[in-house]
Amino acid sequence: MWVGKVAFIVLLILGGITGVVMYISFHDIAPVSGNMQSFYRKNLTPQDIAAANPPPAASSSSATTSAPVGASVTILAGASTQGNPSYSPDTVTVKKGDAISITNKDTVPHTMTNGKDPSDPTTGKLFDTSLISPAASAKVATAKLSAGTYPFHCTVHPYMTGTLKVQ
Repeated sequence: MWVGKVAFIVLLILGGITGVVMYISFHDIAPVSGNMQSFYRKNLTPQDIAAANPPPAASSSSATTSAPVGASVTILAGASTQGNPSYSPDTVTVKKGDAISITNKDTVPHTMTNGKDPSDPTTGKLFDTSLISPAASAKVATAKLSAGTYPFHCTVHPYMTGTLKVQ
């Protein structure tokens, strides 16, 4: 009978030790606002950013176009690493009714979701791209938005922030 009690106590102690070791080992991996230390942190130089985000090719004047896009936003390569530039431009200005095209040039999924951060009570209620896979694009419609300023963020990486201005 006492063997079962000893085994239970030993398992509790081992579980506690394992929890402490895992916390010490991995607490810097999860992105936390204001935490600039991470196993994944890499400071990008302006040359790295320019190489990963080339300017769009000039289009031919004979090409047919669909409805005009009011603005384009690029999620930059390396944006998932806290402290690196994330949205380009980080302040987007459009006329009410214009669409915004978002292209993800990073290697992980991102979103463009209204709200200052995930704790904002309006988060995702005005616009949300859902997950945009690497090398994919999405659009945000502004027809239902009133003129004003709207903060936005990435729901996967809340430290990625920007501002949408609707005129």
